[in-house]
Amino acid sequence: MNVTLRQLRAFFEVAQARSFTVAARKMNLTQSAVSMLVRQLETEYGMPLFDRAQREVKLTEIGRQMLPVTTRILEDLKQVYDSAEDLKALKRGKVRLAVSQVFACSLLPSLASEFAELYPDISLQVMDTTGDRIMPAVQDNEAEIGIGPERPMPAGIDAELLWREPIRIVVPQHSDLARAETLSWSDLRQYNWIQYSDDFTLYLERSIWTSLPFAPVRQTRVRYLTTALAFVGQGMGITAAPGYARIFEDQFSVKFVAVTGEQIVRRFFLFRRTGHSLSPPVASFISMVQARLTQSHEIPQTDQM
Repeated sequence: MNVTLRQLRAFFEVAQARSFTVAARKMNLTQSAVSMLVRQLETEYGMPLFDRAQREVKLTEIGRQMLPVTTRILEDLKQVYDSAEDLKALKRGKVRLAVSQVFACSLLPSLASEFAELYPDISLQVMDTTGDRIMPAVQDNEAEIGIGPERPMPAGIDAELLWREPIRIVVPQHSDLARAETLSWSDLRQYNWIQYSDDFTLYLERSIWTSLPFAPVRQTRVRYLTTALAFVGQGMGITAAPGYARIFEDQFSVKFVAVTGEQIVRRFFLFRRTGHSLSPPVASFISMVQARLTQSHEIPQTDQM
């Protein structure tokens, strides 16, 4: 069966008006065009839908049975159309976002608050997780997009650079190290390192430890950066973290200290599935985030992985 929306609309309008002339006027078509559409539908159904008297159009029995079904189809299609229009107008929808736990409670709240003011009818669903889990969440469609630090790129994921963030050394607030304006990597060889990300630990090993005549003497491994900060605050060691996590200095009794010598600048990306068309709410969220980050971070015009 090859029934079209125009045929159903023609049948509905004729049934409502009991007139091909009135139906043609409402559809902005000629009477002959409406008549042809109805006849095509009758051919598809294999039976007449109207009894055509000289001056009156009446529904046949099958026509009376088909009218409620046709009405429901047209109403459902109108709801689909209205929903699409609402999405385009940002009057409904949601943003499903995967981010690192620390980003979720440092930079994200102000961005989310501003987005809620701009688009109060759009809901925000945040998956706060480790940096290592962001891209898998996007791959598995647990989130439509992800924002997080650079990671090895799996197949099926595109990445667009959002900003660059300097990495700082995090030390106990009441330690001798906290009095230093800057620290070098060689100053830190005897301290216990609190490691919180497999990928970031591997990055340190390849980019820093291999360039020095020593490796860190001791290591303690945890899962989340906030846990690492809490351990540092208790005097159990030191760690390295992105500069935006400085908001936790007082909460965890730590201090972020700049690094001299070889610098680590982590790149943070927007992750999305390759070939995936973003919904209007997500596209608007990304535009807002890019605009706000441009005001406070170094953002290149084009830099993709």
